[in-house]
Amino acid sequence: MTDLTTSDASPPLAHELFEARRALHPDLPAVIWGDKDLTYDDLGRDSDRLARALRAAGVADEPVGVFFDRGFAVAVAVLGVLKAGCAYVPLDPAYPDERLAAMLLDSGARILLTDKAVLDRIPVPDGTRATVLEDALSAVGDALPGVADAPRTAAPAIGRDSLAYVIYTSGSTGVPKGVAMPHGPLANLVDWQCGHSSCGTGDRTLQFSALSFDVSFQEMFSTWASGGTLVVADEATRRSCQALIELIDRASVRRMFLPFVALQALSEHARAAGVWPTSLREVVTAGEQLQVSPAVRALFQHLDGAVLVNQYGPSETHVVTSLELGGDPRTWPDRPSIGHPVTHVEAYVLDEDLRPQRPGLTGELWIGGPVLAQGYLGMPEATAERFRTVPGVARGGRIYRTGDLVAVQPDGAIQFLGRADGQVKIRGHRVEIGEVEASLRALPEIADAAVVVREGPGGGKQLVAFCVPAHGAEVGAAAVRRGLSARLPGHMIPSSFRALPSGLPLTPSGKADRRALARQL
Repeated sequence: MTDLTTSDASPPLAHELFEARRALHPDLPAVIWGDKDLTYDDLGRDSDRLARALRAAGVADEPVGVFFDRGFAVAVAVLGVLKAGCAYVPLDPAYPDERLAAMLLDSGARILLTDKAVLDRIPVPDGTRATVLEDALSAVGDALPGVADAPRTAAPAIGRDSLAYVIYTSGSTGVPKGVAMPHGPLANLVDWQCGHSSCGTGDRTLQFSALSFDVSFQEMFSTWASGGTLVVADEATRRSCQALIELIDRASVRRMFLPFVALQALSEHARAAGVWPTSLREVVTAGEQLQVSPAVRALFQHLDGAVLVNQYGPSETHVVTSLELGGDPRTWPDRPSIGHPVTHVEAYVLDEDLRPQRPGLTGELWIGGPVLAQGYLGMPEATAERFRTVPGVARGGRIYRTGDLVAVQPDGAIQFLGRADGQVKIRGHRVEIGEVEASLRALPEIADAAVVVREGPGGGKQLVAFCVPAHGAEVGAAAVRRGLSARLPGHMIPSSFRALPSGLPLTPSGKADRRALARQL
């Protein structure tokens, strides 16, 4: 199954789109953080100064570490690194120190941009110099402080194949893999996003995602490309549904991007407390399978004309499909599809022998077109395993193996069915974990849930459900089993239930931390 567009036009690069908006609206706020704002011209000037300092230090066409708490510095650093012709490497303060040091070493970054508040967090490897952003900006075109006798570099020619960022994902071997993403796929995404969003000049988008999550790029640059304003949520606000709703209303936020687990928690809190983020008109979810729970339906029934957009895409491609849900939320499917491919994306559904599958049949999703990462930084074998050519597919071009099982629906939409390497069989039956979780969330006493698999007696697989109680409710195993038995066959009902009154553990990118749950078994 393929979806190709006929246009060969190459959209401008992300930082070029920012500059175009800066020229049109220099005095509009580009970023709001707390009670302060940074205008397009302010942000443009600071990022220009940083780019000049990096080039004066002889840093070009190479990774630069970016390590900050949330705030204005993140925007300045990311934009300045891109303007310098470099690739930023996001380093999340929420990560363990050891992992941060490993990522920095693996990236080969010679410069680590940071500030004094977190300067001592990472053991900086030999060959890397930590530079405080304020000092770099004060250099105003001179070499970065502490970088002596560096050859000065002219303003680089930045093209679609130039590297934009290196974002680290979890590796199956336990070693993080750096996804090396060039400008071209990101320019395609920003251009498509701006063309399919109602947000425009002056509209406000919440900056919710961690910088280490690729959605953060989408938040920033799709907002700036359309002349909008980014509203930064600090870490405490990100972790409090009440504070988040208050920020959305206070700042008149129109759009937000967030993982499903965060959307579910926000929806459940809004329903229980009777408070609604009424300024929202567009909610984009990605990173996890979307389930339209009763709480999510209730949220959108209280948002006047708001749409829910389900986007899909691994880090190796960023967003490649999208589905927009509008109208009456009561009519939305419980488990929506991931929609249709976005502009210039080629989607292929292949069987185990790498032959195209017919619509309606399950196969593995492969992605082609000018939307792929270069591969994994410094890992040619891992790159060759996932980025391949398949005879007779994509005209022999390179395609990416997602590892996700899908089927094409009659209308051409793609239905996500789970991981190809994570199929679970219980008593001989194939079980889709997402369906069990959706059924748990539909019970009145459960606000959220995650299901993990453990080895049972004799080596058989068992399901364990971790349940977040609804406001004022208790999770009783007998009552939950009775509720599920009306919806699911016996082999899909978990063998045990565990209450999590404090909520599901989350990864730094805001997804449910299933590894942390598995450690509790």
